[in-house]
Amino acid sequence: MLGLRVEEVDNYIGRSVSDPYGRRVGYIIGFYSDSDGNVTSLEVSIGDLEFKEIGVDRFELNNGDIVLMPEWEYEAKLVENRLERLRKRIVALNELYDKKEIPRHTYEEFKKKLEEDLFKTRETAKRVKEVLKKRLYDLDDTILELEKAMTSLKVSYLAGEIPEKAYKTAIDQVRKHMEFTQREKESVKKHLDKIETLERQPIDLGTRARESEEASEQEQSLPVVVLET
Repeated sequence: MLGLRVEEVDNYIGRSVSDPYGRRVGYIIGFYSDSDGNVTSLEVSIGDLEFKEIGVDRFELNNGDIVLMPEWEYEAKLVENRLERLRKRIVALNELYDKKEIPRHTYEEFKKKLEEDLFKTRETAKRVKEVLKKRLYDLDDTILELEKAMTSLKVSYLAGEIPEKAYKTAIDQVRKHMEFTQREKESVKKHLDKIETLERQPIDLGTRARESEEASEQEQSLPVVVLET
């Protein structure tokens, strides 16, 4: 995350921005800030044809270079963090209740809030998974296009239609973009697998109080037998 004040932003205006896979995204051409002087978003020129305002949460510095996290990756990490945090809070809540360190009404109040948060996060996870799957399809299309370009170059070179220097320059560019695309595809699959793994893990929410209550009721309902002597 790139934290910026308006007094510092002149060090970033005009600088290039890359994605985590090494591809040039564009250049920073402007910024937006709040009344306290905190930079909230940056205006990025993308390919000199598109201009987009992007929140500073998606930017980070990597060895002095400005890196822009793809939107799909930003959303995937948010969902992963929420699912993991909710799981830890549920475990902690159940542990506190088991140890009788919190009363029943407090447990129920926190449980209800966690249930609501978990439902919303699971709904968000569904949407994010669809975004990731679509990105995989798009990357596969890009790989197919690059493979066609590479095949065309090889055919033309072997047929003697283009000189070796031009062939090597072109084929190196295609291979470089193929590597970038494959790296992003692996990252998309990793995040998709992680979200699905987190979703499959069972979450013990709402059973502790019922089990405790049932046990208490059973104890109270035990018959008392008086033996006469």
